[in-house]
Amino acid sequence: MKDVIKNIQNNVDIDGIFSFVLNNLYRNGPVSVTDMEILTYLSLYRPEEFKTHTNTILNYMAIFYKETERNTLKEVVFGQYKRYIIDTYHKSYTPIQADIVKGINSNKCFSFSAPTSTGKSHVFMNLIQDCKNDIVVIVPSRALINEYYLRLSSAILNKEVNILTFIDKINTNFATKNIFIVTPERCRELFRQKELFNIDLFLFDEAQLSNEDSKRGLYFDSIVRRCYKAFPDSKFVFAHPFVKNPESQIEKNHFNRESSYSIQYTQKNVGQMFLCKDANWNFYHFGIDTAVMGARKQLADFDPISKTIKNGGSVLFYVSKAKIYKGGILTNFSRYIDLCPEIKGSKIDSYIERLSHYTGGETSPNKSHYSLLLALLKRGIVIHHGSLPLQTRLIIEEFTKEGLCKMCFATSTLEQGINMPFDVVFLDRMEKSKPLSVKNLIGRAGRSSIDSKFDYGYVIVNSPSRMGNFRSIMLQDEILDRVSSLEKSDKHDEDFNEFKEAILNDTYSDEYNLSEKDLEKLTSINIEKIINEILDSLFYGNNLISLSDINEDNSFKVLLYDRFETLYSIYLGRDLERGESNVLNTAIKIILWKIHEKTFKNICWYRYAYASKSHEREILKKNGMLTDDIEAAFFTEYSDIPNKNHPVYSLFPIGTKAKDVSYDLIMYDTYDYIDKLIGFKLSDIYYAALLKFYKKNGDERSNKLAKYIKYGTDNDRHIWMLRYGLSFEDIEILDEHIERIGSDQITFKSSIINVPDIQKESVQRFLN
Repeated sequence: MKDVIKNIQNNVDIDGIFSFVLNNLYRNGPVSVTDMEILTYLSLYRPEEFKTHTNTILNYMAIFYKETERNTLKEVVFGQYKRYIIDTYHKSYTPIQADIVKGINSNKCFSFSAPTSTGKSHVFMNLIQDCKNDIVVIVPSRALINEYYLRLSSAILNKEVNILTFIDKINTNFATKNIFIVTPERCRELFRQKELFNIDLFLFDEAQLSNEDSKRGLYFDSIVRRCYKAFPDSKFVFAHPFVKNPESQIEKNHFNRESSYSIQYTQKNVGQMFLCKDANWNFYHFGIDTAVMGARKQLADFDPISKTIKNGGSVLFYVSKAKIYKGGILTNFSRYIDLCPEIKGSKIDSYIERLSHYTGGETSPNKSHYSLLLALLKRGIVIHHGSLPLQTRLIIEEFTKEGLCKMCFATSTLEQGINMPFDVVFLDRMEKSKPLSVKNLIGRAGRSSIDSKFDYGYVIVNSPSRMGNFRSIMLQDEILDRVSSLEKSDKHDEDFNEFKEAILNDTYSDEYNLSEKDLEKLTSINIEKIINEILDSLFYGNNLISLSDINEDNSFKVLLYDRFETLYSIYLGRDLERGESNVLNTAIKIILWKIHEKTFKNICWYRYAYASKSHEREILKKNGMLTDDIEAAFFTEYSDIPNKNHPVYSLFPIGTKAKDVSYDLIMYDTYDYIDKLIGFKLSDIYYAALLKFYKKNGDERSNKLAKYIKYGTDNDRHIWMLRYGLSFEDIEILDEHIERIGSDQITFKSSIINVPDIQKESVQRFLN
């Protein structure tokens, strides 16, 4: 069989092609990329003939959740197989799903890999529900935490089950079982309270994180080891996409081989068609196996992107962050953006209102806080990347799953297993150095439905010159390391090496999220002197001074910032370079805003007013003066520190007009500071220093400031609400409706029934 694409397009030997692919499918199942390509071409170009074979194809693919008839002896065999699975597992599982269940039930440790859309999430949901005791689900990102949380909350209506995105012993009057959904970093809280829980199952989803050559990869392996040591009787499950050697988790973490098993599944539930486009936006088909599909690209007589949008489908454009930030998506893909008029109705208005309330953005270009993110959303166009505020990302993902998304411009943040399928995936960029990431994104193409039809999607690369790279990525095996970073002798930077040493020597503090060496630095005489000066500056008696008190005296403010910087420098063991100092000073300013309970929206507004010189321009306008030539203020962009070589530069280059400052860029940059620098690094350092100082000296101001830095408040009632999973936005609405809150339960006032459902989502599980 050769030149299959060309022959199907030209209606040559269609019966022979059907016979070829059905034979393969019956013998091997849907494991071949080429067989699935052929089925996709037949479905697209020969729909009438395909109809006569659809029933047979679905039976041979063993997609048992789709309703099919059994008209031949071969099909009857599959029908018997389906009945056996239902009788055994009481679910309409596919053979892959049934085998995953068998692997988990039969082993203490089960590690597997499977392509996207094989239905592993459905198996996991059932598995989690069936566990009698506590479960810990460990995922690489907070966005994936939310996906699990929403699905489990919908599936498990029993309020005796806590579904929590943090490790805590709460709601004890009612909860008989806990489901914890956490990142590796949040999982550390488990070990401080391990005697309080009876863990049946540890589920590590997207477990390829262990292969990262970074502190996160190292930390992932350390969490696996510590879970195995603390809970040796629990089951451990590792799930990966497209990995050739899932047994690596068993080997590198030294699980008992006799009670462990691993397998790679290659079966697929959806077909895919691969195309490229030229500079004139002509599209061409090409195949992965050139010997079968043809060595030359074949012109397609349609535009799959516009066809999909016009038919109510959705398209994912995988682009660089720079193209989103600099507006390249608007010029490069204007032909498709123009196909998306504004969506009318209360549903879209509700999403825009929620996003505007959180981010402070506006959809009108005439407003000072104009947000392209929100304006595009009104047209069903989504922007998705790693600097998107988490709450914004969650709302946008909900928007997409509700079927409102027509187009999505995304970076690699979608690779981490978030279940957002699309009809088309357009690869504007392709990183050959990250083949697993590319495969994960490719896996988003094609929606697996329960309809009795063959599902498929389109994958498009942005140039014919990239066909070779694309084929090599599709054909290469993805191999995980068999040796953990914990046991490699590789040397990294000092920070990494110290972290590794602390993990190996069990000298890493779960309470403070720092090593013992770090904690020693934070308890020196010099540190104590600086903390005293910070406390004397920030407190009047036992109360925090106001922001206006800080801001009205510039020399006082500079001195206060210098003290925070000095504390960090002592921890670091050196003075900061100017670029680092600029970043830290911006972070300290944001910390002080947060300490004074300013919302994310407030902080974005303050920073936008500064960068865009909005107040100065308003005064000039009132006096009849022109403001168009006023340049934007110098604005320090987020960067990871420490980094001696970090240059001094502004997020808005010299010459940028103040009126052209992007509110979206301010919002993304603010979130990066809060999430990646303050939340992931600085808060641990300042919290540990302040709490250690309090424990030694009993200065209540230090304890108060430590709570502010860790929680954003020193109000014990509000801290309990945060422990129950409420955000500050939730607290603002729900506080007045809560009678009492503690480790045992939340007691609500009768007024809670008057709160709209969408505003009390965070407490629905505790409304008994």
